[in-house]
Amino acid sequence: MTARRNARPAVKVGAQVRFRGVKWQVVALSGQTVHLLGPDGGGEAVLAGYLFADPGFSVIGADVPQAAPQWGLFETAPATAREKALAWQRHVREVECGLTDGPDSAGAVREQYDPARHTLAEREQSKAEELTALGFGRVSRTTVQRMRLAYRKQGLWGLLDHRTTRVSSPTGRADERVVAAVREALRRRRGRSKGTINGLFPLINQILQERHGTGTVPVPSQATLYRLVTSLARTGELPGGPVRQVPASFEGRVASFTFSDSVYRRV
Repeated sequence: MTARRNARPAVKVGAQVRFRGVKWQVVALSGQTVHLLGPDGGGEAVLAGYLFADPGFSVIGADVPQAAPQWGLFETAPATAREKALAWQRHVREVECGLTDGPDSAGAVREQYDPARHTLAEREQSKAEELTALGFGRVSRTTVQRMRLAYRKQGLWGLLDHRTTRVSSPTGRADERVVAAVREALRRRRGRSKGTINGLFPLINQILQERHGTGTVPVPSQATLYRLVTSLARTGELPGGPVRQVPASFEGRVASFTFSDSVYRRV
C-alpha cells in the first residue's frame, strides 16, 4: 500500500488498534491479512482493507507498540494455564496504567493503582498484596515486576507458567517460534497437491520474518526443518512429489530474503 502525504499511523506488529469498538493487538501481518489478538485472548484475521474501512478504526499508542505474543503458541497451553495468564494480563495492565483493559479503556481507576498518586513500585507492591489475598500464592513485588516485564516483552506467552508448556513432543527442543511457523506453513499449504517438503522452507522463513522480524529467529538446518515438517504434518498435509535436494548454501540464501508486508498504512 502506498502512503499518502497525510497518511495515518502505520499498523505494525505489536501496535494496538481499535476495531469494531474493541481494542486489539496486531500480532502478525501476512499478505493482505492482519492478525489481531483480542482482550480475551481470542484471535481474528481480517483483510487490511476491511480493517481500515471500519468507521471506528484507529491506532492506539502507535509510537510505542507493545510486545506481540508468540502467535499460535498461547493457544497450545493447557486451558487452566491460559486462564491464569489472562488473569495476570488484567492485573499487569492495572499496575501499568490503572485500568485492567489497558489505556483508553472504560472504567474507574482504583486509588492504589492511580499513576498520578503512586509510583510504579508502589503500585506493584499493592498488586502483590492484593494477589496474595486473592489466592495467587505468596506474591512479592518482584514477582509482579517480573510478570509485567515479561508481558511487555512477550505478551500473553510471557505470562504463562511455562512448566505447563514443557511437555514431550515430536519437535524436541526446537525453537517454539519455528514450530509455530512450520504449523502455519502446513496450514497455508493444506489441500494443495503440488510442491515438495523442501518447497515449504522459504514459506517457513517468510512466516518467521512476518511474525518476528528479519534475522530475529535463527533459521534451522534443512535436516531440522525436514524433521519438523514430517513430524508436525497431519494426514494428507505433506506436499506431494519427490523431495529435491537443496544445496548446502540454502540457509544463507533463505536468511537474506526480505519482504515488504511488515508494515501497513491506512491511506
